[in-house]
Amino acid sequence: MYTLVMVTTVAEPSRKRRTQAERRATTRAALLDATIDSLVEDGYANTTTRGIATRAGVTPGALQHHFASKVELLSATRRHISERIVRDIGAHGVDTSLSIPKRTELFLDRMWDLFKGPLFQAGMELWVAARTDPELRGNLVEVQRYGARRIVAAGPILYPELANRPGLAELIATGQATLRGLALLRFVNDADADRVWPATRAHLIALTIQFSDAGEASP
Repeated sequence: MYTLVMVTTVAEPSRKRRTQAERRATTRAALLDATIDSLVEDGYANTTTRGIATRAGVTPGALQHHFASKVELLSATRRHISERIVRDIGAHGVDTSLSIPKRTELFLDRMWDLFKGPLFQAGMELWVAARTDPELRGNLVEVQRYGARRIVAAGPILYPELANRPGLAELIATGQATLRGLALLRFVNDADADRVWPATRAHLIALTIQFSDAGEASP
């Protein structure tokens, strides 16, 4: 006696194909991240479009399809760095129920971690190179201003109670300039920068408290 067994095959749902725009965005992001890695590991002088393409897993021709020149790629990378920093800051959120000093402390510590990381290192490679490369410098001017504006825009989010206070943007910019200068010490000696950081942070927190108290004392 034979038993007929029916086997039912359940077709797996087809995976949604990415659109051309999505594929383009993915490749572009891979190239920008590969450029950051190359700048950090190889330095500006040894960063080449061919090497970047290899890191990103694409052909040099594909890279040129997205970026017509090395300067265009480097300028886009600098903007990408700013966007990644802003996203990283935003991902940690802001607890406005905390006191202003505590918020400042947490924000400064997060920024210091970023300034010690590869994003700042890659950006610094571009800043230094721009000093003797007029074409690169010309392309980075607006990109640099864009990044500065994005960071300053974090002020009203971090301190909503001070959002309308004149001088808040300058206070944030001063803090960024201070961190940037201190982070440069790490290129020579990490220990020196980390040793100076607690006192620097305390000074910046004191400036923020002074700024906040001055506004409250105003008639």
